[in-house]
Amino acid sequence: MSKCNAEFVETVFCLMFETFWMAPYDPRRSDPVLACFERRARYASVLLGKTDLASATGAQLREVAKAVAELEESVQQIAGTGLFRSRECAEALERVRGIREALAEQCAAGILSR
Repeated sequence: MSKCNAEFVETVFCLMFETFWMAPYDPRRSDPVLACFERRARYASVLLGKTDLASATGAQLREVAKAVAELEESVQQIAGTGLFRSRECAEALERVRGIREALAEQCAAGILSR
């Protein structure tokens, strides 16, 4: 399997392992909102990493777009918990929205070129 969308995957990994990382022994780690974020981030990174946006079907593009939208929702939920500073959450939300917007542009360009 070839790897795709390395920049998007790197952004999601940065959110998971830098911005919203907590040590395994940190009691805040058991917060359901953080667990949901981690699940959604892993799923989005897998889809982004395996989907060639230029040749993807409409169903594949919708699945990737849905995963990124759910990731954005999770970041918004984290912002409401107070687990992380508001500045970190705002930057994370901006990064996910950047993925969503770039994804929409790439998908539109791919559809037009077919």
